[in-house]
Amino acid sequence: MAILAKSYQTNAISRRPWFLALRLVIPVLLIGSGLVFLNPLAFNYYLLAIYGALTVFLIGYTILTKNYSESFIRIFIIALISCELLIEGLLVNQVGGNFSPFILFFIMTIVTASLFFRLIGSIVVATLAGLLYSLPIFLKISFIFDDLIKSTRFAGMGISSDEAFYMVFLHLCLFYLCAFISGYLAENLFLASRELRKIRFETSEILEQMFSGLMTIDTEGRINYFNKAAGEILGVDHVSAMGKLPGQFFHRGLIQFTDRLEAALKNGLSISRAEIHIRHPEKGIVPVGISMSILRGGEKEIRGVIAIFQDLTEVKKLEARMRASDRLAAVGQLAAGIAHEIRNPLASISGSVEVLKDDLKLDGDDLRLLELILRESSRLNTILTDFLNFARVSRSSSGKCDLAKVITEVELLTSTHRQFSNSISISHRFHKPLIMIPGNEDQFKQILWNLILNAAQAIGTGTGQIQMETDEIISDNGSSMIKLSVADNGPGIPEGVREKIFEPFFSTKDGGTGLGLPIVARIVDCLGGKIEVESAHEWTRLVVYLPQEEHEPQRVAELEQIGAR
Repeated sequence: MAILAKSYQTNAISRRPWFLALRLVIPVLLIGSGLVFLNPLAFNYYLLAIYGALTVFLIGYTILTKNYSESFIRIFIIALISCELLIEGLLVNQVGGNFSPFILFFIMTIVTASLFFRLIGSIVVATLAGLLYSLPIFLKISFIFDDLIKSTRFAGMGISSDEAFYMVFLHLCLFYLCAFISGYLAENLFLASRELRKIRFETSEILEQMFSGLMTIDTEGRINYFNKAAGEILGVDHVSAMGKLPGQFFHRGLIQFTDRLEAALKNGLSISRAEIHIRHPEKGIVPVGISMSILRGGEKEIRGVIAIFQDLTEVKKLEARMRASDRLAAVGQLAAGIAHEIRNPLASISGSVEVLKDDLKLDGDDLRLLELILRESSRLNTILTDFLNFARVSRSSSGKCDLAKVITEVELLTSTHRQFSNSISISHRFHKPLIMIPGNEDQFKQILWNLILNAAQAIGTGTGQIQMETDEIISDNGSSMIKLSVADNGPGIPEGVREKIFEPFFSTKDGGTGLGLPIVARIVDCLGGKIEVESAHEWTRLVVYLPQEEHEPQRVAELEQIGAR
């Protein structure tokens, strides 16, 4: 039994249906035969009672208990098989001996043991069965169990001891043959099922780790597979989807998706690529790219539909950024061409009007007209200057600077600018004293100045706060990036406006050129970074992600020492 305990390696959960079926057949036959054919002795009845109690308890325990102990089940199976072998030995030795029909019980027990203990277990049980079957002859100990056995092995059979020995030998060979065959099959079944579970686990693990949604439906339209990503994309519980009809399980925001599935199944047509829109319970309208393939059987009959789909939100954002970048590049080229052509005549016009204003000594409407010309000339010059700044932005091929130093200098400049009143407080927080990033220092000053100026204009004349923060993050491709955020407690940016703030000439401010944030976006893009905007009712945060430059540890130590002083 100790060997059996060590060799027990099967999964009781997967074997439980076999166990229950066999344990319902063998105990009924064995207990019934024992009550009829065994001697009416207390020992026999006690043994039958113990065996029946073990059977009932084990069946009830495995049915009612979901998280049962494997070792506990193992002990009970060993005890059950032990009682079973004892009862079978008594029946065979008391009824018929070598010719007893109850020898078949030994074979059933051996086969049963192989289902749970595989080859080693079936051989051990066959050995125990052979001992209980043959010991009363070979060891001449029947007199010890005279009251229990009263062996009739040779009584009235008319056979010699050699013939009896030969029959015992054949039965023992039969026991071991059944043990080897059933154990070998059980061993191979166990290995095959283990490999199958491994393959299923690996396949399931791969499908569950996919970023794309994957689902299959059968010919009845019921969901056979639905991975985790599918639930996240569609906004449904992926665990509850199995076996459900999409039309009944999916919410109303997935009508277009459901119609595509039903049409593919009904018409038997695959869809290589299509784009639809769904309404996510939390994200709202979401663009989804979907592909559908028909699953066919051996004779090309339709077995179902497999659908693979992705959330295209980030792809659409990337496409929008690329289109915006193309527009910015086109505007930059246009600005470079027209700025020089307009600026020289504009300077002549502005200078001439200044001379006329001083020489003619005008008043009234004439003076107001001249002042209007001067103001508009100044505004046009500002627009042209922004045009030129926009056009001059290019990818920096070399150089690096300390972002912490740039932030500190730009913060000092705000103290003398008319746009920043005493009611606006500006603060910063650095994640480390030295933040080296590739690029030109003037470019980063231009980025910061435009971001801070935009925040101050959003706050207006009221009391407000502008907070600059830096942090270090790891991007999706594993590279290190610096996260620079500029946040204000202004009124926030409406959702409809948020998507347009980086477009050239779009401005919600009086007198604004609409080129401040587009210039920032273009500089960031040329530096290999990206910019994002986050806004709510009473706050706005513009976040810039920039690639980080490796710096010298010695320089960092020097700066930390300076900061400590």
